[in-house]
Parts: sequence; structure tokens; C-alpha cells
Amino acid sequence: MTSLTLRCKVVCMNSASPSKPSADEARQLVGDIETWSDQGRRMSSPVWFPLLCVAVAVLAAIPAGIVLGESWSGLYWAVMAPASAVASGWFFATRRVQPPVKLGVVVLVTGVVMLLATMTLLWFVGGPWVAVGPWLVLGIGLGIFALAWRSITIALVAAASAVSATAVALADFDSGYALVALVVGLVAAIAVFVELIRTDTAHV
Repeated sequence: MTSLTLRCKVVCMNSASPSKPSADEARQLVGDIETWSDQGRRMSSPVWFPLLCVAVAVLAAIPAGIVLGESWSGLYWAVMAPASAVASGWFFATRRVQPPVKLGVVVLVTGVVMLLATMTLLWFVGGPWVAVGPWLVLGIGLGIFALAWRSITIALVAAASAVSATAVALADFDSGYALVALVVGLVAAIAVFVELIRTDTAHV
């Protein structure tokens, strides 16, 4: 074996020896990037707050309906819908971690359309749609939010709102308004709890 061949083998062995640690480090880096990306996505999409607004507004609608009567339920939503929209907008605008611009525009436009549709139903349409319409608007709007945020919890609340409102409208229950509010409010409250846990784990 010549000295040139010996030197070549030594160099090849030295260059090949770190290959396994380098591959392990690369796999670890990829895993860390995926973990950080998942945590960043959850921290930049705090859907628990708008769900909290929905839960509070919907559950509070039950005693409000008892006190004011279902004929005055439109007045309640005329106050709570803008208040919830303003609170959610303030929350997202003041966060340090902001969502991507495209996602933010979709959420903002959807929220504005939901508010305008709800107010139109309450003030200009009237009739039986006053009781059912806002729940359908809520379900459709939350469905768009669920697609934008890729959130299963929002999708469940959206489904609860749309399905329960449709079922009550078709069955013509006497206490349908309170029943829909109870179902949607409880589902939203559970969703808030789940999202708070997910948001807390994102900081770990």
C-alpha cells in the first residue's frame, strides 16, 4: 500500500465518520422546525377569544330572552353583535403575534360581513328570520373562520349553530330560541376550554 493510498483512506475515514451525527442533527433540526412552526401557528391564531365572545354572548342570550321576551331578542343581538365584533377586533389588533396579512384580511372581511348581515336581518328583514337568521349567519361565518384558521373547534361551533337553528326552525319548537342558545353556548364554552389548553401548550 503506497503512502498516497494510505493518506486517502485516512482522509475518507475522517470525512465519513461525522456523517451519522450530521444526519441525526439534521433530523433533529427538521423536527425542531416542525415543532416551532406548529407552536407559532397556534400562538398566532388565538381563536379562543372570539369563541369566548360567542360563548358569553350566546349563553347570556338565554336570561336576556327570559327577561326581555323573545320579541325583544333582536334588540339584544343588535347590541351584543357589534360589541362582540369590536372586542374581537381589539384583541387581534393589540396582539404582539399577528397572523399573516392574507389570513387577517379574510377574517376581517368575514367578520364585517357577519355583522352587516346580522344587523340587516334584525332591522330590515323581520318575521321568522329574526330568530333563525342570526344563528345561520353565525354558523356560516364561523365555518369560514374554521377554514381560515384550520380550527376543528370553530368548525364544531359553526356546525352546532347551523344545525340546531335549522332543526328548531323545521320543528317549530316553542322554546327554540333558548334551546339553540344553550346548545351553541355550551359547545362554544367547551371549545374555549380546548383552545386555551392548546394555546398554553404552545408556550411550552
